[in-house]
Amino acid sequence: MNARGVRATAIAALVLLAACTGSSPSPSSGSPEPNGPFRTTDMAAIELTPKDAPPGLGYVAAYSGDQDIVSFARDATEEQHLVDDGFLAANGVVFVPADRVNGGKLTPRDPIIQAILVVFSRGSGASSTLRRYLDDLRTRQLPDTADGAAPGLGDESYRLEGTNADGSGITVFAWRRANLVLVLLGTSFPPPRTLRLAERMDDRAATAEGAAAASAAPSVSSTAPAS
Repeated sequence: MNARGVRATAIAALVLLAACTGSSPSPSSGSPEPNGPFRTTDMAAIELTPKDAPPGLGYVAAYSGDQDIVSFARDATEEQHLVDDGFLAANGVVFVPADRVNGGKLTPRDPIIQAILVVFSRGSGASSTLRRYLDDLRTRQLPDTADGAAPGLGDESYRLEGTNADGSGITVFAWRRANLVLVLLGTSFPPPRTLRLAERMDDRAATAEGAAAASAAPSVSSTAPAS
């Protein structure tokens, strides 16, 4: 991908997708047990896959996949913030025009979709990272960003509209569900369709959260008392 593709890929301060190795790292043995419904093993059921590519777009394997904290953090300061927040694992996905998946020039009019999924050890840490990410978007990456109506996803959600350095429009949906952070960015892509992809991710997360709650519920014996 050319410079514009890499820049668009890296626009999410939460994760430098360009550094993604495509591997599936496991949390270290010292990682805390999540104080929330989501585990790192839930990511595969929630993240977007090549089958989720919108018509005309394709999954960029070289810029997508699971990430550990070293490849995820943009610098040492952010890495320490993530440690403090209880980062466990992340996943990033990129979709670009299907005929440019393996390289080629991208123009400001070309649609790009980026999805980010991050599991934390606790909900308060997830909220902290989410708010820090949004502040970075508003103040550094997209200083002309305007807040839109919250999409009503998860436990707290936000919508931002802005313009990239090359003039391409960007819509950001960012939200938290328990100890999980989810972000969906659409560049030169219709906001309603961007929202539908975000809703798809959130539906999957809600299903995983419900399954976790069901498995944690105490079983009730159906055995009738002896007469």
